[in-house]
Amino acid sequence: MLPRLRNAEASDAAAIAALMLPESSSQGGSLHGDFPQEKICHWLTQALADGMPVVLAEDAAGLLGVLFTSSSRHQDSPVAVQMARLHHAAGPFYFYGPVCLAARARGQGLLSAMWQQLQQQLPGQQAVLFIHADNQASLKAHTRLGMVVETPFDLDGQPCVLLSSR
Repeated sequence: MLPRLRNAEASDAAAIAALMLPESSSQGGSLHGDFPQEKICHWLTQALADGMPVVLAEDAAGLLGVLFTSSSRHQDSPVAVQMARLHHAAGPFYFYGPVCLAARARGQGLLSAMWQQLQQQLPGQQAVLFIHADNQASLKAHTRLGMVVETPFDLDGQPCVLLSSR
């Protein structure tokens, strides 16, 4: 039985930040390693204010995973600017990720369940994801979801890959 899936609220910020601490989680899609709690709270506030879903999975023991989205209007970071330049979507698109699963949630199909929930909430929009080129685990997981490699690119000397849901 799948855990409960729901959209995050502003009051969830502290629990989400704790889930994303390196000792308690498995992170995917990260370019810059561990996510500081302040950055997570900032992303959560931005996404919720913009009406973008942040999907949570939880069970009786607490959070199992979180899947962030952020609007293409968030052009305040070099990564967002470069992604918008590289991606030539035919229609509306949003930046997908980061994704974080608690260690106890691995192998339960949780990423797929959260992805499906998100696709239902943003029908007709393309998801765009960037990852390190050498992050094979994340690349495999997201190609299994149906995302395809759009283009490789370089960010601050690091080889990266841009994927989209087409």
